[in-house]
Amino acid sequence: MFGDAPWPCGPSTTPNKDDGAEVGVTADSVAIASGDDAGYSGAPGLSHEIMDAMKPMVAKCNELGGINGRQIALNYYDAALFNVGPAIQSACDDKNFFLVGEGWAFDSNQEETRLACGLPAVPTYTVSAAFAMGKDVYQATPNPADETPGGWFAMLAKQFPDAVQHVGAMAAAFPATQETRDKVLEAAPKFGWNFALTNLEYNPVGESDWTPFVKQLQDAGATAVNYTGSCLPSLQLFAQAAQANGLDVPIFADTNNYLADCAAANTDGAMDNLYVRSAFVPFEEADVNKATKDYLDLVNASGGDTALLGAQATASFLLWATAASACGDTLTRACTLTNLENTHSWTGHGLHAESDPGANHPGSCTMLMKLDGTKYVRVAPTEPGSFECDPASVVPITSTAALAAAKLDADRISQQFAK
Repeated sequence: MFGDAPWPCGPSTTPNKDDGAEVGVTADSVAIASGDDAGYSGAPGLSHEIMDAMKPMVAKCNELGGINGRQIALNYYDAALFNVGPAIQSACDDKNFFLVGEGWAFDSNQEETRLACGLPAVPTYTVSAAFAMGKDVYQATPNPADETPGGWFAMLAKQFPDAVQHVGAMAAAFPATQETRDKVLEAAPKFGWNFALTNLEYNPVGESDWTPFVKQLQDAGATAVNYTGSCLPSLQLFAQAAQANGLDVPIFADTNNYLADCAAANTDGAMDNLYVRSAFVPFEEADVNKATKDYLDLVNASGGDTALLGAQATASFLLWATAASACGDTLTRACTLTNLENTHSWTGHGLHAESDPGANHPGSCTMLMKLDGTKYVRVAPTEPGSFECDPASVVPITSTAALAAAKLDADRISQQFAK
C-alpha cells in the first residue's frame, strides 16, 4: 500500500505483448521523461524536490515489478529555467513514452515541440495556460486557465473581513506569476475582496531594495498583500522591509510558499504574517495521514529533500502509473490517455483533496496555514487532516490575457500552438 490504496506497480501475470512499435515501450521496459529547473544559476537546485521524489518512487515501483513487469527507465532533463526548448527536444529525441512529474516554470516554451512529437504529459505542475490546457496533459491537481479554486478567498475573507477590502496585489514580472496574479484579480472579488493596488511587479531575479514596494503599498492604503512568487529570497526580503517600515498586514500566498526552507529562514519573525493555502495534507500532520507519512519516509530514506513540489510529483507519478498499469499486457499512449481521461476522482492515494484530472477541473477543497516562527500551523479548518470543501467555490476565469492567448476550442484544449 501507498497511502490508502495499493501501489499500481507489480509483475506481469501473463507475458506482455508489446512488440516495440510503441514509442518508449518494450515488453520489459518503459521510458519516461522528467525534470526540473535545478541548473538555474540564479537559484541553484530550483525545484529539485521534484526529482528527489520521482527517483525513489520509480525505484520502489521497479522493486515491486514495474508497470506489469516493465521496468521504468527514468530520464532526467534539466531546463535550468530558461532552457526548456532544448530539454523538451531531448525528451522527444530520446523516444520517451510520457513526460511524468516534470516541472518547468517556463512550460509554455515547450508546447510547440511537445505537440509536434506527440509526447503526452502528467506533470507535477503547470504554469502557462497553453500547457495547463494542452492536448494530452493530465495533472493530479489540475490548474486550468479557465477555472480557479476560490475556497481560500472565502476563508481569508472570513479571517480578515476588513483587510481584504484593500488588498495590494504583488507579483514577479514574468508570465508564470502574472498569470496566477491575474486569476486572483478576477476571482477574489466574488468573495468580497477589493484591491487597492493591482499592478505592483518586482524583478523575478530579485530587488536590491524592497522599501519602494512597501512605500507604494502604504501610499495605496493596502491592508493586506496578495503575493505571487517564491519565498526565498524575495518574499522574505519584502517581509523584512515591511517590518522595518511599519507595514504590519497579512500576506496571502499560494501553495509554493509552504516550504521547509521558508519556515527555517523565519528566525526574525518577519514572515509571521504569511498565510498559505493548500490542497495537500500538511507534512506536520503525517501522524494522521498515511499517504503523507509514506511520501516523507520514502524520500527521507533516499536522502532527498521533501517539499510540496515533491508531494505533487508523487501524486502525478501515481496517477500515471495507475493509468499505465490498467493497460495490462499491451501498453500504449492511447490506452494510458483513455484511462487518464476517465479518471474523475483522484487524491494521490490520500496525499491531497479530491480533484478531477480527467476533465481538468481543480478540486473544491482547501485549507489554510500560517507561518508562526519557524513552523507552519493550521488555521482553518482546525481538525488535522481535514479540508473545507464547497463545489460552488470553483470560479470560472474568462478575461485573463493568458486565457485569451491559449485559444481554447470547444473541448477546452489550447490551440495556441496547434498546427
